[in-house]
Amino acid sequence: MPDYKIEVDLLLCQGHGVCADECPEIFEVVDMGTGYPKVKVRNDRPGEALRGKVQDAVDYCPNRTIRIVDID
Repeated sequence: MPDYKIEVDLLLCQGHGVCADECPEIFEVVDMGTGYPKVKVRNDRPGEALRGKVQDAVDYCPNRTIRIVDID
């Protein structure tokens, strides 16, 4: 399987925290002083062992702000 990285559109993120619930090893919701909390990605290339949990975070994000980008 190809390597991958995680990208988050912070302009759309409203900090619902679903990603952190699905994959707390990678996602954390923090107050950035912008009016909404935002997701912080602890490791944007976590590897295959966490890919399923990262995919769940992508699938369940209410604002669809997270995506997985495959890297050749």
